[in-house]
Amino acid sequence: MFINFCSAEMDVEDLDIMTFKAYQLYISEHREINKISVRTYARAVKVFYRWLYFEEYIDIDINRLNLIKANKEVILPLSDNEVKQLLILYDNSSFLSCRNRSIIMLMLDCGLRLGEVVNLMLNDIDFINHYLVINGKGSKQRIVPFGIAVSGQLSVYIDYRKHCITDTNSFFLTQQNKAITHNTIKMLFARIKKKKAFARVYPHLLRHIFATNFVYNGGNLEVLRVLMGHSTINITQIYIHLAAQLHLINDNYSSHLDNLLHDKKESS
Repeated sequence: MFINFCSAEMDVEDLDIMTFKAYQLYISEHREINKISVRTYARAVKVFYRWLYFEEYIDIDINRLNLIKANKEVILPLSDNEVKQLLILYDNSSFLSCRNRSIIMLMLDCGLRLGEVVNLMLNDIDFINHYLVINGKGSKQRIVPFGIAVSGQLSVYIDYRKHCITDTNSFFLTQQNKAITHNTIKMLFARIKKKKAFARVYPHLLRHIFATNFVYNGGNLEVLRVLMGHSTINITQIYIHLAAQLHLINDNYSSHLDNLLHDKKESS
């Protein structure tokens, strides 16, 4: 995208801070993407600028390559009732429906990334002790426990899977008995999003829901960091704020004005 933005006549030496600023302005005004995505694109270009600088192709103050400020998007967690409605979408009446229900429940109960679900193998699951061995980012392994409900659901899926003739060790399979791909899960959630009540549901939201509920129920942040596979606790701390939002959604909010007006009616 940056190459297309730069004119064909522009030399490498012409790349300066103004070009960098103009590029961010261009993609923010001419592309249907939010500021967070603009920063992602610009960050890649900034790496390119740094390489050019250290290779002495350009001579600019790279410390002045500032990214535009992103609007912090509020992540609204699903309420308990919405989660229940989501789980109703799929049952165990067929192989595909059971698989889809298993994927959703696993993501909700374990906070897995999309890729971690795709890469889950049969021997990664310990049904006796109720935990998964997850191979996360950077080939880092971690142990993630799961509950009785997920254990029962995965057992039903295993019964279906036993009848599949396949040579893959992948836990989740397609209808053609092949290992699922990233696109399999993306298409699953694309179908879910078509339903009006779940227009804002996407794979990573289920990971947010897991983490938010973990904190909401009094879970320790450091334990959550390990469960999520975060390298630092800085990322994990966002869920303190999300848990507070969930309290407002699920709990009975006490309006001071309602109480005041109610008392006034009773006294009159």
